[in-house]
Amino acid sequence: MSLVEVLVGVAIGLIGILIITQAYISSDNFNRSALGAGSGQTNGLIALFTIQRDVQMAGYGISQNNALGCGTLDWYYNGNYSPNLQPGSPLPNIVLAPVFIDSSVTPNALTVMFSTGSTRMVPASITSFNAPSSEVSVDGTAGFTVGDMILLVNQGTPTTCTMAEITQVQGTAAKLQMNPGASGPYNPPAWGLFPASYTTNDLIFDIGNPVVRTYSIATPAAGKYRLQVTDTLLNATGAAGPQDLVDGVVDLRAQYGKDDGAGGGTAGDGIVDEYNNVQPTSSATWQQVLSIRIGVLVRVGNYERPSTPGGACSATTAAPTWAGGSFSVPEGLPSCYRYRVYQTVVPLRNMIWR
Repeated sequence: MSLVEVLVGVAIGLIGILIITQAYISSDNFNRSALGAGSGQTNGLIALFTIQRDVQMAGYGISQNNALGCGTLDWYYNGNYSPNLQPGSPLPNIVLAPVFIDSSVTPNALTVMFSTGSTRMVPASITSFNAPSSEVSVDGTAGFTVGDMILLVNQGTPTTCTMAEITQVQGTAAKLQMNPGASGPYNPPAWGLFPASYTTNDLIFDIGNPVVRTYSIATPAAGKYRLQVTDTLLNATGAAGPQDLVDGVVDLRAQYGKDDGAGGGTAGDGIVDEYNNVQPTSSATWQQVLSIRIGVLVRVGNYERPSTPGGACSATTAAPTWAGGSFSVPEGLPSCYRYRVYQTVVPLRNMIWR
């Protein structure tokens, strides 16, 4: 073989290696893109399913018209009152509502509240109330159980609601006791800062072991975004902190579906007339909320380099949208990541059936 033949053979071999390398890189990029899209789809569906499962239960045990007008709940745990009673308290405020959308933050935070474990489905009426003794007389104790949480709801204006824990049920005397101490960490001594104005015909709801869960997007660590949930009562008592649920969820948005007659509709006909983030402030406006519209934005994990070195990214060039508007892309636009939008509408059956 001559030198020329060797050089020609080497050149042909190098061309072949180059072609094979390019084919491998293209195949690998396609594979990464497909796997990333599949992972994003899985994360988005899991995120929506997890939120939807709780939202479907929203309002159970608290969707009575009087309770819906409470607003911020008065509550206590182990030496601390809620901030509306004790400014600077480490306890969080709880809005007594089936679903509370905090649209003042982006991404939004979605808090769901419902009762569990209660065997009493209708409220009792107060016949007399001895606040210093933390003792209330009711028209019947059937269904009330030691360890259950209760809501005291006045029927005046403004409506106030107080949460306490049953430590004793006196069936014959028709009384409920909310004693403080180890058996009643949710009860302040001698009723404390709780309002003592509850009187005849005010209501008591047995809410069993209430669930107050907040879904939000965790503050990114090293650029990693994720959906997380905080159980408010467990977190306040130190039993559990925020729990990470799904990776890759970068934005969460929600809106109330209202039967308020907007847009030419008819208020009170059971049909949602509009979706918005305007917070209901009274029992009447809460009764108009029949559904929740939820959207999540999921980032596909595959980073796509610019087509030219130093050039602009082209994977996502416009803000992703959902039925309620636009999402925010964390790194700005244009982005080297692709995104997937997942959205759903969840009817609030406990509000519809109330």
